[in-house]
Amino acid sequence: MDGQKRLAIKFLNYVYQENIPMIRECIKEGASPSWIFNGFPILVHAVNLGNKKIVKLLIDEGADQLQEAFGFALEREIGEVIPMLYYRGIVPKRCLPRPGFGAFPQQYAY
Repeated sequence: MDGQKRLAIKFLNYVYQENIPMIRECIKEGASPSWIFNGFPILVHAVNLGNKKIVKLLIDEGADQLQEAFGFALEREIGEVIPMLYYRGIVPKRCLPRPGFGAFPQQYAY
């Protein structure tokens, strides 16, 4: 397994483990806050968890799927993150996963 793929797996795992220090470390190592996993941006995975701190971290680090993440939160009524996204002035957009994936992000992490 190459280094980039290993970093991606660690990054997704740490998001689902809600391990903020290690998420920061992955970003320092080169993980992108805009990477897509299982048809969804990593930001949408964090929104699905309802973890405001991780959502804020990914946005602050440059995640670029803000409208889709806000739309996902509204469509699925994930109230924990809606106010934070709203007050940032983000305009929601429907979140459509890549073809072949389900309606919700799934944890395929180890």
